[in-house]
Amino acid sequence: MDINDEFTKIEEVSQDLLRIILEPYKDDCKYLKKAQCQYLDSKVAPEKFNRENKNILSIKGEFSIPVSCYIADTGHFNSVEFNICYNQLSYVMIAYAVEHKLLTVMKDWDLAIYKRCQLSNFLIVKFSSTFRKQINSHQFQGTLSINKSSERGNLIILKTSCTFYDSNDGWSEGDVTIAILKSEPDISLDDSRTSVSV
Repeated sequence: MDINDEFTKIEEVSQDLLRIILEPYKDDCKYLKKAQCQYLDSKVAPEKFNRENKNILSIKGEFSIPVSCYIADTGHFNSVEFNICYNQLSYVMIAYAVEHKLLTVMKDWDLAIYKRCQLSNFLIVKFSSTFRKQINSHQFQGTLSINKSSERGNLIILKTSCTFYDSNDGWSEGDVTIAILKSEPDISLDDSRTSVSV
């Protein structure tokens, strides 16, 4: 989504929401420091907002990894940290979308439901990442967009793309598909009526 789109709203994510959503992480693994969401204003452009739920929301985050949580300091951003940072950015973006009713496929959710489901019901079903140039892990940025949302049986499917970069042209990017189990009990990925291949 172009940040200059006339129908785009840009808002800071509150530190309270960041704190609530990153609460499951150990203190030294809370890499996302602040974030800003941009989205299409449904009141201004309902025809764009409702069209196939494509490209309606993105987030930009500021990150810092002073010390790696699992290995001696390598001095650069690596694939494990990519995954952790992706998770934190996506958790916060989806929480923001739930709070502001921005995703039709999650229109019945609220933050209480989201918090109950945050760890157990969110599954990465497809993940790819590419590293173009080394990123300084001590200070960098990331962006993430929901490219498409849909429902399949008991699953909500979100197709997303992300980039991480720093001020010295460090760059990595990826495409990730998330399956979210709906909040009803006893949902299984083995249900013959549901497929998570996308």
